[in-house]
Amino acid sequence: MSRNEWVTLFKWGVGILLLLFALGAVGYLLGWFGSAAEVAKEEFGPEAALEKYEWFIDRANAITKADKDITLFENRRTDIEGQYDKTYGSDRSKWLPSEKAQYNQAVETARVDLLAIVSNRNNLVAEYNAQSEKFNWSPFQTRPDMPPKSFFNYVVK
Repeated sequence: MSRNEWVTLFKWGVGILLLLFALGAVGYLLGWFGSAAEVAKEEFGPEAALEKYEWFIDRANAITKADKDITLFENRRTDIEGQYDKTYGSDRSKWLPSEKAQYNQAVETARVDLLAIVSNRNNLVAEYNAQSEKFNWSPFQTRPDMPPKSFFNYVVK
């Protein structure tokens, strides 16, 4: 083979390698674009939008229910005090030790029940607030019928 034939063969070989490299790069990039499109579909598609919308509504309703439960349990604590004051008098120093113990047990039970409800509510709030901070959840915060972007933790008095 002559030198010109080797140069031509070399040019063809390099050209084929460059073409294969370019096709591989294009295929790789198209794979990235395909993956990006798939992720966008999974995160922003109609099915995902409906699931996220329902999730927000469900959690907001659960938080609202927990708020109502907290009010009930706070009223229960007040009712216990009123009931014992009505039955045994408001001067607790005149109560029998058994009445004081029974009262303390009832108040403590009411407080523990209230703390359990508050803990559950605050867990719901933490989950809700964490999800609402994600960028792919923000489109659901602009609707007028949506719950607020975040809730505050409840603190037992």
